[in-house]
Amino acid sequence: MVTAIGCDAGGWRRVLGVDVVDTESYDSWLAFLRAIRSRGAAGVRLVVSDAHPGLVRALGEVFQGAARQRRAVHLMRDRMREAGSWQLRRRVGRVVSQVFRGRDAATVTAMYHAARGMLEGCRPRAAAVPEEAEPDAPAYLDFPQAHWKRLRTNNVQERTNREIKRRSRVVQVFPSTGSLVRLAGAVMCEQDEMWQESRYFSEAKMGELYDEGRTRGIDGTVDWARLEAEARKMIESGLELADRTEAA
Repeated sequence: MVTAIGCDAGGWRRVLGVDVVDTESYDSWLAFLRAIRSRGAAGVRLVVSDAHPGLVRALGEVFQGAARQRRAVHLMRDRMREAGSWQLRRRVGRVVSQVFRGRDAATVTAMYHAARGMLEGCRPRAAAVPEEAEPDAPAYLDFPQAHWKRLRTNNVQERTNREIKRRSRVVQVFPSTGSLVRLAGAVMCEQDEMWQESRYFSEAKMGELYDEGRTRGIDGTVDWARLEAEARKMIESGLELADRTEAA
């Protein structure tokens, strides 16, 4: 089961597509995304997704020019998976979770690099994940700061997929692919009705997105050596606080 949810120019959430595919292959994703585009999805600026190679390739072909944001929670899970022991996984998770709390693009970038350096010292395989993900993980920084949290987390998609899974477990065995699509479609319709009660992004926040005079990404000259040193201290302070809280 694959789903797609978007936000239109007015800040309203919309169901873009739902379908059943045999495998998450390039061909399956390509057909699914082309169907979304054929129904009028245009002017796409950012796509939030996981890093499945077939999906990434298909996105680049169907929505050319759109930035791609790798889900922050998936990035953290990938790093933790490479950490090995439970203690190291917890340590890696605490390091990574602090990276995306920065209040400006330069600080987040510095913390990302500082975290990668800290992981190299304790778990090189976990450090290789952020190095590979760097082009996509901080893509949200080029968008208005008021949008950052919702762009990097994609909780709407996660919650909707969980609800589809919950409903499908009750049925267990579906007589046909169409019956599964109908159930998932009913869930998506319910969600769409709920979303019409309030905007995902306010009119003012959407106005920031289309403000051509807005500063995007990192503004001005940055002393990266100093900023990364400060970022490392912030992460270490956060780890110390977490350790003290756990010991209390």
